[in-house]
Amino acid sequence: MRRRILILGLPYFGKLLGEVLNARGWEARYHEHPGRDVRRWARLAPLVARADLIYLISSRIERRSPQAVLAALRRRPMIIHWVGTDVLFARDEHLAGRSSERLKRQATHLADAPWLVDELAELGIEAEYVPLPVPSLHTGDPPPLPATFRVLLYYPVDPIDREVFDWDAMLGLATAFPDVQFQLVPSPPETLPGPLPPNLTARGWVRDVDALYRDTTVYVRLTAHDGTSFMAVESLSRGRYVIWTFPLSGAIQARGFEAVSATLRELWERHQRGELELNEAGRAAALTDFDPDRLAGDLDARLREALGVSPRPTRAP
Repeated sequence: MRRRILILGLPYFGKLLGEVLNARGWEARYHEHPGRDVRRWARLAPLVARADLIYLISSRIERRSPQAVLAALRRRPMIIHWVGTDVLFARDEHLAGRSSERLKRQATHLADAPWLVDELAELGIEAEYVPLPVPSLHTGDPPPLPATFRVLLYYPVDPIDREVFDWDAMLGLATAFPDVQFQLVPSPPETLPGPLPPNLTARGWVRDVDALYRDTTVYVRLTAHDGTSFMAVESLSRGRYVIWTFPLSGAIQARGFEAVSATLRELWERHQRGELELNEAGRAAALTDFDPDRLAGDLDARLREALGVSPRPTRAP
C-alpha cells in the first residue's frame, strides 16, 4: 500500500520533493500552505485527514500557528524540514516565549544545512541534517569556463528574503571591478534600488539555467543567513567557482566586501594570466555530497522511520 504524504510549504521545494518521493513509491501531493486562512484549511481538511504524514517545507512554531494546532489534533507523524530564514522566524518566536513545546517535541525535524541544526538546537529543537536533492545538478562533462570572465549574483525578489542579502556589497563589487561583467538574477532591474553600474545586468527570472551557468565563471552569494544554496551546488557541479558566506566543500568561504573582493580579484587575475581552469575539486565535492540517488534514499529512509515502515529493500548487485 502506498502511504499518503501531504506536503505543505514553499512551492519550489515542495513540488521538487513531491516528484522525488513519488518516484520512490510514495503517494505525495504538494499544496501551497494555507497560512491562517480558515476557508483554505477547510478545503484542505479531507487531504489532511487522509494523509499518513504531513511534510512541512519551512514552518512556524508559535503556539497559535496552524502547525501547532495540527500537532495537537493529529496523532499521525509530522515532519518539518527547515531550509533557511524560517529558522530566524522560529528564533524570534522562541525569544518572545511564543513557541509551541508540543510542536517542537512531536514533529520530526530535519534541516537542509549543517549550521541550521546548531541554530535549532539553541531553540530546544533537535534536528538532523538531511539535504534536499538538487534539481539541476550537472552530472555530465562540465562545459569549459567562458572566454569572458563573468560573475553571477543572486538577489531575491521578495522584500523579506532580501533582508539577509548584502546588496551594498554586491553593488560595491560591480563598481570595484569595472572591467568585469556581472549578471544578477532573479530580480528585474526595475525592482532594484538606485541606478546600476554599466557592467551589472539584472536579467530577472532565467529559464535556461544551463546557459546561465555556461556563461558564468564565479557565482557570488552574500548572505547574513542561509540554508543550503542550490545555485552554489549547481555551479560547483559544472566546475564553476563559488564564493559564499557559508561553508560548502569545493567553494570559497568569504564574508564581507573586503574578503570577497580580494578573493574575486585573485580569480580574475588568474583568468587574465590564462591560469584559471575548471574548479574540478568543487565539481567532485558537489557530485559526491549531493548525489541525487543517495539524497533521495536518505529522505526515503527518514520517512519510513517516521511512519514505522520497513526499510526499502535494496536491489541485488
